Formats: sequence, structure tokens, C-alpha cells
Amino acid sequence: MKKRTAHTNKIRINSLSYSSVFDIGDVHEFTPVTKAIAVQKEGGVETDEGFEFSNFDFFHRQLQSLEQTKQLNQQTIHHTPHIHVNAVNVTGVSSSSIVQIGSLNTINAEARIKHIRILKEEQNETNEI
Repeated sequence: MKKRTAHTNKIRINSLSYSSVFDIGDVHEFTPVTKAIAVQKEGGVETDEGFEFSNFDFFHRQLQSLEQTKQLNQQTIHHTPHIHVNAVNVTGVSSSSIVQIGSLNTINAEARIKHIRILKEEQNETNEI
């Protein structure tokens, strides 16, 4: 397939974090990995003790890949060698994501995030037991 050139007048990204990329140009392969534990405790978290990755088998499981069931043959005809975009506005890019102006041959992204919410009434029940 013939390559095309992307022309963008304005790009605005408010937030870019946690194994994410903003790329201008062509990329052969992109393989970001994010592993995170997000703890939200009513009243605040004093310490991260007890929230290690080793405590959650979720982070150590073998990743199951999707089977490719059908071969897809596609023919694309580009009527012009240029792509013109006036403006791109992105609120946020996070956890193994990409915003790219250009082509990408292969992407294999993984994001494993364990969310833990501890409410005050749950804390009281645990302390009473």
C-alpha cells in the first residue's frame, strides 16, 4: 500500500500519562504495558502497604490472545497522497494508549488495572470482626 502524508494544523492534548504516547510519524510496532493498582479510600489512604502486585493473581495470569478466525483481503485506493485535518482535540490519553499522526503496522497493548474502593462502613465492619 502506498504511504500518505498527514497534514494537521493544530493538535491539543490536555493530559498524557501512564505508558502512553503521542507520536508524529510512522511506527512499525507499538507494545505498551501498564500494570496499576488504584486505591480509593473514603477518608484518605495513609499508606500503600498491603497493595502489592504479588497479592493479586490478576497481574500474573497468562494473557489470552484472540484467535484470528478469518483471513481478510482488502484493497484500498487512495485518491490523494495527502490527508488534511484542521484540528485534533484530545482530553486524555492514559494506560497504554496512543495518539498518532501517521501509520502504525502492529499494536499489542496491555493494561491491567485493579480498582479498590474502601468505604468507611466497610472499614467499620472489618474492624468489628
